[in-house]
Amino acid sequence: MIHTHISKVQLLYSTLLFLLSFSAFSQNEQLDLIFVGDVMQHDGQIEAAHNKAFGGGYEYDDGFKFIKPIINEYDFKIANLEVTLAGKPFKGYPQFSAPDDLAITLKNAGFNVILTANNHSCDRGSKGVIRTLDKLDELELVHTGTFRNKEERDKNYPLILEENGMKIAILNYTYGTNGLSVEKPLIINYIDSSVVRKDVERAVALKADYIICNLHWGKEYRSLPDGYQKKWEAYCYKVGIDMVIGGHPHTVQPIQKKMNANNEEQLTVWSLGNFVSNMQTRPTRGGVMVGVELEKKNEKVELGDVGYNLIYVLKKKEGAITQYYILPDFDYNKFRPGFIDAENRQRKNYFFGDSRKLYKEHNIGAVESIVDENSALGKLYQKYLTSYYSIELKETDPSLLSNQYMKNSLFKTVDYRGQQHILYGVYDSKIEAEMNVRFLTDCHISSEQNIVIVTNGHVTSVK
Repeated sequence: MIHTHISKVQLLYSTLLFLLSFSAFSQNEQLDLIFVGDVMQHDGQIEAAHNKAFGGGYEYDDGFKFIKPIINEYDFKIANLEVTLAGKPFKGYPQFSAPDDLAITLKNAGFNVILTANNHSCDRGSKGVIRTLDKLDELELVHTGTFRNKEERDKNYPLILEENGMKIAILNYTYGTNGLSVEKPLIINYIDSSVVRKDVERAVALKADYIICNLHWGKEYRSLPDGYQKKWEAYCYKVGIDMVIGGHPHTVQPIQKKMNANNEEQLTVWSLGNFVSNMQTRPTRGGVMVGVELEKKNEKVELGDVGYNLIYVLKKKEGAITQYYILPDFDYNKFRPGFIDAENRQRKNYFFGDSRKLYKEHNIGAVESIVDENSALGKLYQKYLTSYYSIELKETDPSLLSNQYMKNSLFKTVDYRGQQHILYGVYDSKIEAEMNVRFLTDCHISSEQNIVIVTNGHVTSVK
């Protein structure tokens, strides 16, 4: 039944999508990607997300709501999953196993490419590697970096992303796995010169237009790349890689556009820092989201604009759940006084200030984005921080949360009691919500709909 509902939504959008695709075809082909840093689950995060009031699941969606609209502006959204999905018992550092709900939320937030090669890939042994891949496959989340066997790697690696007339090869390797290993036939992609070279040759043979290498590397808690990183960056460019994206240090490191000997632009992001974690030292309380534009001109893909948003991770108790909010720079307290307490406000200012000082000295060719309160995104934030009307869907399939035609309007929230709500849209008035109820009714998306007003975690029906 749900497939019928989706097809009706697709039908409504088909004409618009055709016109958009025709317009794109008539111009230079363009592709946008966004990269975020380490997705972590320490013990504090697992305990905070545990919904003891309703069913004992784990609630993460609200923590991602401020970055979801940014993520979904891009074609490919790429995150490093620095935990296993090995099942219970759930545990943080030093050997991570996160609830499956975390991966579900990544998909709900819009991510569609997951990197799995990092120093925690083997935390729960062979079972952890396999179950992580199984769960990502169940969620239809594309992934790369670890493999069940050689046959699977040969078939699926390099990962090829195709969109807008371009084929982008994605590579993923780690420096190590904390001294842990798994037995064959499992494969973890380790940084190895001969392996990387052969994989690049394979990408070329598959007619990739552009090659991006994601490396888990470097010394932790450093703000500048070390000699190991510089050696491997140079090697990557030597063998034909076009872009290098780094993670692992848990701190942001510079973003640098470079020109090679052929007068072609390359991009190195030395470290993206933390996307979400419970780390509490001054440089580890956030990270950076880096957006990249690629454009195909005369059958050759070139690097276009590079932009970034710095993000701060705020731990905040909201009723039954403690959220870890991922926050781009914005004056949240102007619209909800006390949303960020004094201690976290100072920490946020330190993190953004330190990062900007580093970037001012070492960045090349990347432009920062800050959320303007007068922009569409800023106005959406204001509604999240005060109140808004929405439509609660009482009977719907959870898979709709990540449906490409509804991803920006359909979302999950949890109220102060811990009750989950599936909501469609953020509206200024009851009248606007009522107009969209008719749209949902015509699409047969839900058999029961209820207009609600959401105010700081309280979801109240509107008569």
